[in-house]
Amino acid sequence: MSIEAPPRPPELVTRNGGSGRERSGRRFRRLLYGSIAVFSLLVVALIGANLTQGPQLKSAQINLNTSVERAGQRLLLQTNEPLAGVAASHITITPSAGFTASVNASSIDIQFSDILQYDTAYTVTVSDVQSISAGASSTLAYTFTTPDPTVNYLAPAADSDGTQTQDAIMSVPLSGGPAVTVYSAPHIRRFVAFATALVVNTVNDDGTDALTIVSLTGAADIPVQVAGPGIVTSLKASLSSNLFGYTFSANPSAQYPTPPDLLYAYDLTRGQDYTIPITGTDHEQLSTQNWAFVPNSTSLVAQAADHTLLLIDTVGERDGTSGATVVTTADSLNGFIPGTKTLISTSNGSYTQTDFSKVGTPSTAFTVNSEPARAPIFDSTNSVITINNPTDTPDPATVTRTTGQTTATLFTATSTMGAITAACLSPNGKYIAVTTESQQISYLNIANTNTVSTNNGQQPGWCSSN
Repeated sequence: MSIEAPPRPPELVTRNGGSGRERSGRRFRRLLYGSIAVFSLLVVALIGANLTQGPQLKSAQINLNTSVERAGQRLLLQTNEPLAGVAASHITITPSAGFTASVNASSIDIQFSDILQYDTAYTVTVSDVQSISAGASSTLAYTFTTPDPTVNYLAPAADSDGTQTQDAIMSVPLSGGPAVTVYSAPHIRRFVAFATALVVNTVNDDGTDALTIVSLTGAADIPVQVAGPGIVTSLKASLSSNLFGYTFSANPSAQYPTPPDLLYAYDLTRGQDYTIPITGTDHEQLSTQNWAFVPNSTSLVAQAADHTLLLIDTVGERDGTSGATVVTTADSLNGFIPGTKTLISTSNGSYTQTDFSKVGTPSTAFTVNSEPARAPIFDSTNSVITINNPTDTPDPATVTRTTGQTTATLFTATSTMGAITAACLSPNGKYIAVTTESQQISYLNIANTNTVSTNNGQQPGWCSSN
């Protein structure tokens, strides 16, 4: 008997004559090679793009608030790859601003050498930027806008038309817009404005003065304990140090002497606290002709009755750890140059610069101008700004600015404005507020003399703070 072999399974035959297993293998190889080819093309494309695009800007960082307050602020441009060096000639800033620049790995560090303008759009452009691996160059561009600060001023009551029955402290953007009342009272003599509080000098019904710290955050107001019945004769603030100071003249007394313009300071960081009596070198309370806070410090400079110029640390006065130091003598004080600790004073017919940023007793140096103008102020370029109110000619009142031997007119009052009563600089020294007899405040850009905005009022906050 014979045994037959089992039948073989039929071959899977495709129409092209190949087996299914072979067809699957060929399909897999085609997909694999195709994927490799696509990936290779992508890599080539990316390399090509990198070689043709050049470095790209990933991010930018700048402190906008401090850029309009202090020189030396930085803009950091971060790119997507390490960079070769960038020449300063390849960097442009519009509108123009002085700067220095350096490159560190994938970042470009631009340091502004001056304080920037308020409410201004700056565009920084860096051309011919290359990576350390060479390839194509690119152009980076970044635009930022500086803050539009709030300005404060005093709007006196307007009983004649009934629209405002009390004096009011107003707040409004520098660029203009609706003004907002932040505080009102029957008789406001003067004020200073901090970020979270006002310090307001009002007049009581009996004609004496009061000082009140008015919270802008909803906290209770704090009355400042002045030295009895009398009049506050000056009020100034150091915003960076949260200090304010004032001079006070007590009502005359038959029992004891009442020296005029006694100087006091107050530290807002301590909440409700006692005022700090400021004393002279004799440890007696100082009766001062003029005084000012040294910017960005807890110290002040005071001109004593004998014209001695004293440097006094308010914290040292409060704690009893330091006293007044004689600096020099001065006939009058003209204020600090914005953005510096350099005081301008007038002595013996010449301007004097006193630099309080130096360690120890500051040095002094005379300027070249031998005939100081009446009550001048100095801007951030050390130019002299002067109020001119003609008394015996029909010429209009003006504010002029003298740089070297060149004098230019910043502001001319119209016939309805009357005399110019005050002019003071913004904290960054780039703008000026001019007040006229008609109680109009004009805010001007010093660089181009353009009027930025106007308000109906007096005592712009810039005039009493630094």
